[in-house]
Amino acid sequence: MICKMHTLTPSKQDFRFHSGIEALPDAALILSLDLVIMSGNKKAQRLLGVRFPDDVGKHIEQLLIDPEFSDYLQQGKFETPCSIKSPINDELQLEISVMSFGGERVILMSRAIAKYHRLKKMRREFVANVSHELKTPLTVVRGYVEMIQETDHALDPHWKKVFTTIEGQVSRMERLVEQLLSLSKVENNRDDEDMKEVDMPALVENLVEDAKWLNQTKQHELRTHITQGIGVFGIETELKSACANLISNAIAYTPADGIIDVSWRRNGDKVIFSVKDNGDGIKADQLNRLTERFYRIDKSRSRDTGGSGLGLAIVKHVLLHHKAELVITSEWGQGSEFAIYFDEGLVC
Repeated sequence: MICKMHTLTPSKQDFRFHSGIEALPDAALILSLDLVIMSGNKKAQRLLGVRFPDDVGKHIEQLLIDPEFSDYLQQGKFETPCSIKSPINDELQLEISVMSFGGERVILMSRAIAKYHRLKKMRREFVANVSHELKTPLTVVRGYVEMIQETDHALDPHWKKVFTTIEGQVSRMERLVEQLLSLSKVENNRDDEDMKEVDMPALVENLVEDAKWLNQTKQHELRTHITQGIGVFGIETELKSACANLISNAIAYTPADGIIDVSWRRNGDKVIFSVKDNGDGIKADQLNRLTERFYRIDKSRSRDTGGSGLGLAIVKHVLLHHKAELVITSEWGQGSEFAIYFDEGLVC
């Protein structure tokens, strides 16, 4: 049975689509182009607290009073949804999507995502707990391996090779655990009180000095282009982790005797940290997957370099905290550039 729909200006098109929006699994509101409420389904009443017909004719921001939602509307970038608290239940998190509807209308969709966030939290806590639990047995294994290796007179060449392999795999697992812990820490860190002025020129210079130790085998030419006097407002430990990951990736995946350029500079209304190499480059169909956790372009090559596929995932979450953007440009066979773009509002 089709229920009567409450509208500001009823039309045949509104009635035609009413049965359709009632069948939707999410709350839905039909708005005018200037975002005035015209109609909606019953789920919108339960989830958003809309009262029909009383709220018909009101602007949507009179109903959803939230700074993040206001910014979302002002920016007009509706490719991704907006997350806000429910206007009728502070413990309920809503995901809001806005899209054009019929050319003369806008449709606002909303769904509760508390369960989704709860599952994400459980996953993060699980990863953190398991990683912590792995540290102790790995430390014990390493201790015994090193103790056995020191007794050279008791080992023939075959067993020396076996224990060297074990030590290498323990080191690889330790790096993976450390990165899992770093990722877990970054994902759970949401405290703006940790934000402070960060001297980025000094931070970048120190990272490059540290990188020279990693570079002793491959002997890359490390070149720096650092503009002094430009800092950013952020979490220093996170920014250090993100920048260090980009530098270490360039060292790991650029062939010996290559060139790596590390820069910190201003470009228009942005400040940019970038790492550019003349390595093998990345194929176009792989660029979009680079920040997925555990994704590796060449698994065999990643095993050789100790790569875990978590470095860029860590970078991604750090940048989310700082409202910064990772831009990757690469041409197969011509090298790559990984650049972090910071908005002018973060510059200090």
